[in-house]
Amino acid sequence: MFWIFYFISVVYCIWRMVRSYVKRHGNDVIGTTPGLETLAIIVMAPVLMIVDVTLTWIRLYSQAEKSRRNNSSL
Repeated sequence: MFWIFYFISVVYCIWRMVRSYVKRHGNDVIGTTPGLETLAIIVMAPVLMIVDVTLTWIRLYSQAEKSRRNNSSL
């Protein structure tokens, strides 16, 4: 069970890393070498995934709460 969670977290973190590189550099990612980031992801993937999912959920919840308050004040 742990290895399945570990594998999913590694894939998730690498997918997020690739998305950030594409967002930063476009489709032309010549010159970027994510080797050290990939090594860090392999070591800390479960922790990184849990922190990322938690912070994303908190950000989405606070945006929804803010828009709810703006809509109710109108």
